[in-house]
Amino acid sequence: MHKYAYLESGRYARGWHIMLLSQEISVGEVKKLHYFEHDFVAYRGESGRVAILDAHCPHLGANLASGEGRVVGDTLACPFHGWTFDPDGTCVDIPYASKIPDNAVNALKGWPVIEKNGFIALWYDAEYPQPLDYLPDIPAWGHANWGDWVFSRSRIRAKACDVIENIVDIAHFPHVHGGNVQSFENRFTEHSVTQLSRIQRDPNASMITPPNLEFDVAQARSDPGGTEADAWGDATYHGPSIMYYYTESVGPDVSFRSWWVNWHTPVNQQELDLCSAVIVSSLNTTQPLPEDFISMYPKMAHAAFGQDVEIWKDKVYRANPILCDGDGPIAKLRRWYEHFYLPR
Repeated sequence: MHKYAYLESGRYARGWHIMLLSQEISVGEVKKLHYFEHDFVAYRGESGRVAILDAHCPHLGANLASGEGRVVGDTLACPFHGWTFDPDGTCVDIPYASKIPDNAVNALKGWPVIEKNGFIALWYDAEYPQPLDYLPDIPAWGHANWGDWVFSRSRIRAKACDVIENIVDIAHFPHVHGGNVQSFENRFTEHSVTQLSRIQRDPNASMITPPNLEFDVAQARSDPGGTEADAWGDATYHGPSIMYYYTESVGPDVSFRSWWVNWHTPVNQQELDLCSAVIVSSLNTTQPLPEDFISMYPKMAHAAFGQDVEIWKDKVYRANPILCDGDGPIAKLRRWYEHFYLPR
């Protein structure tokens, strides 16, 4: 029996993990975060730079975000005694000391952070080497007519390895999402795995219905405009936890293009934060999308992700599953995913 490294207790994937969307933290704001069984504090300095540090002051252990935190320029001061740290975690001031103790200068860890495409990601690596640059730009981000991310976040009981296997799981579409697979292909590189697919909505196929939706998902699926649309999608995991999805749909009533960023960030060995963020724009530059469509589309996108959640939240992980010839390259995906857990 193969014991995958990602099933070992206390281990998390090496790579970029999204902690926040840019819109969630303003200049001067401080946020408490808890991921990887670890307390962090994020803040945005006066220059606009976002930093993420270990949460607890090395002096007497106060949480640096207590009392809403204290941002001073691009530094963060402890609300307990005023010890002040820069974005790298270096202690730069103790207001009542004539000299900063040598062992205090680098006592607080500052984590590598990147802010791009409207999200803030942290490089997690238990071995502490330099981060890799594998997150591409999203060409549409920040351009006119796209708007800001509309997102949904939920904390679920699931394993990260369950979530990522969706990228190769061709057989679940007719049963979970109510769609027939017209074409499906997976491509692997060292730090990415891509799904190229054409899925046609089928009103007669089985489907999971997530709870507490704001609309009738079955009725939306039976809409002739959706079933007649010619749609394709390109979904790529960049590293172990961040997926970009680009899709275009040409229909009789509405033709659009959309970017999704889906990510999962482990809280601990049993839970993770599962998030989906969406922007959408018209394929016809002279014909804007209807306002009701702009409002409804993100809800439908989040519901599609929610269909998978209904399976993930109470499944078990089979380290040695019984597979058939119609399954996607699950074993190959598992080998690819495991390398984010192994020593470099």
